[in-house]
This record gives sequence, structure tokens and C-alpha cells, in this order.
Amino acid sequence: MTARGSPLVAGICLCLCAATLARAYPTSIWPFENLAQAPVIVTCTVQKTTRDSLPPGSQLRVVPAHATLLILRSFPPSAFAAGDLVRLDYEALPAGDSGMSGPDVAQLKAGDTLALPLKLNPQPSSAPWRLIADEGQALVIPAIVRDPPFAGSPADGRGFLLREIASTLVAGTRRELLSEAAYQYRQNAISPALMTLLESKLTAGDERWPPIAAAFLSSFPIPRPSVADLRACKVAKSNMVYSGSLVTFVLQKLGPTQEAKEKLIHELLAFSDLASWGVGMTVPEFAQEPALVRELRAMLKARSPGALPVARSVLIAGHRSILPDAIALSFHYLATPGADPSEFQAACWVIRDFGTDQEFNRVVAEIRAAQYSDRPRYDELWRNIIWSENDRERAVLEILLKDDRIYQANLRYSDIARGELTRIQARKQ
Repeated sequence: MTARGSPLVAGICLCLCAATLARAYPTSIWPFENLAQAPVIVTCTVQKTTRDSLPPGSQLRVVPAHATLLILRSFPPSAFAAGDLVRLDYEALPAGDSGMSGPDVAQLKAGDTLALPLKLNPQPSSAPWRLIADEGQALVIPAIVRDPPFAGSPADGRGFLLREIASTLVAGTRRELLSEAAYQYRQNAISPALMTLLESKLTAGDERWPPIAAAFLSSFPIPRPSVADLRACKVAKSNMVYSGSLVTFVLQKLGPTQEAKEKLIHELLAFSDLASWGVGMTVPEFAQEPALVRELRAMLKARSPGALPVARSVLIAGHRSILPDAIALSFHYLATPGADPSEFQAACWVIRDFGTDQEFNRVVAEIRAAQYSDRPRYDELWRNIIWSENDRERAVLEILLKDDRIYQANLRYSDIARGELTRIQARKQ
């Protein structure tokens, strides 16, 4: 994501991936066992959603929202028939609200397939259904359209939801697998039961184990144990995020062989287009592996989405053989109108932190050239160079210091430069 707005906004953007871990508002994670106790659970595809407008001057943090659900299956089975259309009312963020200031509410989108825990509805023919709660993280569970491939019928809501999760891990697309991993890694109490279901469908050498492991590793926050420590169960029992995580069991299935390591590397890199931050936090452990370097260089040459942010993490880890390919791709993104913001940001960072003086000065020259002729370009470039730990940014701050135009509200470009120089000076003391 490109850092935009004031220095404060830029700082927030740089820490976006950690936002769910350090929220400034009251929040809680719904335990799986609580969801499993819902009187009705449906697996459905969201057909469409609408939400009401926030009244002018209102201080409300949420608005009423409405969804039409296509039922795929339910528990108890008698609750609905497959193909039923159901109305759901729920609370949502107002249009345009990113959710950075809360609260945590369900964010349903047309096309999503989800398992939803519902309250009892005494008038289902005339009244919409509702979720068992309006707020909280992990209130809904990612699912897939395909029926779970397990024998028999679930005896209770817990069994129903476990099958939905395991089914996604066994047969979901990469995107679906990643969403499921992002949900399940916070629910380690169910890892043994899930592993039993997975082992009923996947043999020890099944090719599905590596992508499952890669999806979990790409979803984890930081700080995190190494892959080696996760495989060896070298995680403190007090670490609720990682102790007993499903990925530990999955990594043990993969084993410690070189072949298994290379399969894991391949699957991690395959998630770069969907989770470049998570992949980038994982692969430095393998920075000296020829398989990683070989495949990442090929991805950079092919301009694969997400390859450049991942490459930056490997460069930080000290492996520089990929640098020429990373620099070449960086200048490609800088020259491409409408480049993905995350790729553009990574390009600026790679050139700033690892490029030669000549290469970095090319970017500085572009900032000077765009300053009065292409303001959007000017803003995009300088915002992705400053607010760093690299003194090279001073060359850009010198440009901003002489720019007394208003950037936003009562903030001038020169004010931004002075504020950043003050931060840099304080850091050095």
C-alpha cells in the first residue's frame, strides 16, 4: 500500500499489516467454540449486499447493512434447503470507512462463501436473520462451495464447522486457502481435530501439505518463530498464537528433507501475489537456499505480482545476487502509469535502500522534474522515499524544504520536511 497523507498517515500505512494486532479500540476474537454453539449455522454464498447511509452529522460508527444469501448447507440440516435465498441484516462500516478505528464488524462481499453463525429467528418468513453478534474478530468463517468430502453427517455445530474448515484446507483455491489460514491460526484449540480430518483425506506425501503450510506461514503476524522451530515444536506454551498451531502438525508431515524444504519455498513464493508481506516475512529464513534465489530471480524477470516486495525482504536478509533483477523491475514499475501501489512502494524502497548512488539520483531527478509539472507523480514519489531509516531521504527532504505550497489543510510540503528532519535528528541522539 502506498503511504498517503500526513506523516502520521504514512506511519500507519507502513504498519498496516500489524494493525489487527495493536488496535486502539476495544475488540475481541470470537472463539471457535462459541460460534459452534450458535442455534443455526449456514454455509452460504453472498449474492448481494447493501448498506444504509450514515445520517448527516451522525457520530455512529456503524450502519445497518443487508445481504441476500444463497444457502449451500446448514446445521441443523432441517434449518434450510440447499438453494434457499435468505435475508440477513447485520452491522457494517459506513461507506469509505477503512476500519482502522474500528469497530470489528463482519465485512461481507458479493461472491464470498462463508459459514455464518446465526441467532434463532422466530419469524423466518417475514424477518431477516442476524448473526449471533454484531461485533468481534473472527465472527464468520471462510468456506468453499464444494460439499465437505467427509463420511457421515456432523453430530453438532462443532463438527459442522470443523468440516467446513478442513474442506477448504483440502480443496480450496489459493485465495480460499489463505483466507482459511488467516482465520484458523487464531483458533489453535481445534488443531488436533482438524488434523484428524485432514489425515483422513491426505496421505503423508500428498502434494497438498506444502500449500497448506505456506498459507499459514503467509498469514502469521510478527514476531514469529522460525519454520525450523515451529516444526520442532520449539514454541513457548505461553505463546497463544503459535503454541499448538496447525502449521506445526503440517510441517511435521512435510518433514525436514531438502525436497520438502524446496516444495515449501515454491509454495510460499506462489502466494506472493496474494500475501507478499507474509511471504516476505517468511522467506528470509531460506535466503541462502539456491532454490529460493533461482525461483525468485525468475519471478522478478517475469514481473510476477508480489515478487518485488518479497525480493526486498531477501535483500534485507543479505542475499544480493537478486539485486540486478530487483533494480530492473523497480525502474519498470516507476515507469509504468497506474502501477500497483504496493509494487510502486517496493520499487522506491529497493532503489533507496539498495541501489547505487546513480540509481537513487535518477529517482531524485524524477521528483524534481515532477514537482511543478505533475503533482500526483511528485507526491507519489516523495511519499515513498521519506519516513525511512535511510539518510538518503535527506536529498528528497531538501526538495520539500523549498516547497512552501500547501500539501493538505494547513500543512505545507516544507512543514513535512522539517518534521521529518526533526525525527531523523532525534533518532541519531
